[in-house]
Amino acid sequence: MNLIKTNTLNLTALIFLFTLEISFTKSLLLNAFIVLLTLFYLIKRKKWIGLIGLFLLPLIPAVSTYWSVMVHGSGSADAWLLFSRTFAFAALGMMFAFGIELEELLLILEQKKVPTSFIYGILVVLNAVPEIKNEIQDLKNASLLRGKRLTVFSPLLYLKTIFVAFNWRNHYTEAIKSRGYEDNVKRKPSKEYVTPKSYILASTMIFIIGNSLIFITI
Repeated sequence: MNLIKTNTLNLTALIFLFTLEISFTKSLLLNAFIVLLTLFYLIKRKKWIGLIGLFLLPLIPAVSTYWSVMVHGSGSADAWLLFSRTFAFAALGMMFAFGIELEELLLILEQKKVPTSFIYGILVVLNAVPEIKNEIQDLKNASLLRGKRLTVFSPLLYLKTIFVAFNWRNHYTEAIKSRGYEDNVKRKPSKEYVTPKSYILASTMIFIIGNSLIFITI
């Protein structure tokens, strides 16, 4: 069995906890801390698309919220809070999108006793996405030959895609069983994911620092 060091579960837990906190607390410093933490993380991993998305995607909602609260709300304090919270949510989303490999996270959760039927059901969907895209393109090309153009607004395209995916169900079931998968049977994975204590300590310190900022602003 191969031991693989990973911070995936740790990072996921940190993102989840910070998401809950900024939803129910009023801390401008905490929001700024999360944005700066994400900036550092994305720069360290050289995820330049994530950096661009962090600034551009929440910009219009943040400005709109700020302007709305300033004009019709309770003043600049709440306006800046909601402005920063919008960017903080976007930062956590970027950290999850560019820092977490979903397939690895699912395999880790399987080792943490999450039901295998749930894990492998999602894995099947993830691995089927490229095939579904190809099938959609084939459906569009076939419709063009009949003189009809299918767009993203065509209900017929989604209906055909659903039927195609439904027909694939038995094939995927056979493929999974051929790989030795059996429901409710304990499996021994070829890879075991472990989180080093240094990663746990670093995440704990980041969480403590973030929480200390909440009390500073009270």
